[in-house]
Amino acid sequence: MLKVLFLIGAGPHRNDNHRRLPQAFADEGWRVAVADHASLHLDRGAVKAADTDLGQCDLIWLLGFGERRSFLDRMQLLRRIDQGRFVNVVDAYTYLHGKLALLEHLPETHAGSDAKLLIKQLDERSDWIVKPSGTSFGQGVAKVRNDAEGREAIRHRLREHGFAILQRYVESAAEHEIRCLAAGGEVIGCYRRLPKEGEHRANLANGAGAAPHALSAGERALAQTVSEQLNAAGIGFAALDIAHPYLIETNIANPGGLATIEALGEDLAPRAVQAIAASRLRDGSG
Repeated sequence: MLKVLFLIGAGPHRNDNHRRLPQAFADEGWRVAVADHASLHLDRGAVKAADTDLGQCDLIWLLGFGERRSFLDRMQLLRRIDQGRFVNVVDAYTYLHGKLALLEHLPETHAGSDAKLLIKQLDERSDWIVKPSGTSFGQGVAKVRNDAEGREAIRHRLREHGFAILQRYVESAAEHEIRCLAAGGEVIGCYRRLPKEGEHRANLANGAGAAPHALSAGERALAQTVSEQLNAAGIGFAALDIAHPYLIETNIANPGGLATIEALGEDLAPRAVQAIAASRLRDGSG
């Protein structure tokens, strides 16, 4: 019987993946182990999580980053394991999660720690979005213009976070930001985010709603291209936020969306498990 290990944090959890995904694997006949990120340790050359030897698992899935202070140490331990066993390879949590991944698909984007350099990029052609690079759920995101208030918003983000992203505002994102879920290199589902009135952020955590959505040809082509790129980089499951023709963000660490799509009428967890297993086991893991 195939075995999957989930590494999860102690909480609080912003979605139910830590319950939903282990149950979905169990329903498909897998042996399932769940351990805390903090339980990772090296035991006479073997990397273990609690009493589970990672080298004996067919699949390993990290949900979230765990504690910041031990992140690099844990990643070094996990890097010792055959990366073909991971749903999302260890390197992805550093290089391909967030707001600067796959830059070629993003709107015009600038980033850095120098307020003068970022402010220099502002022009009058459109509004801009300024946001920290390391937050989720729309935290610290502001729509700004090239005026005193906008320039101060940039300085404020840098004072608080030390690094910020400045991105040209995409008008279509206000009404047509789509969350897509990708598993095994395929788009398996999506929904449309509906920002509440007067709000530019489409995050459900900020009061946005959700509605069923059928991808247009252009949206599907973009989402499928990104899904295939991620899968080729060793990422078996991710959420993609798109506002055609742009990718807005990728979430590798612990993407929400399964519960939302189920509330809209379809449980995608079994399909995700099947797509991930087919992709990873076909590629020689396990």
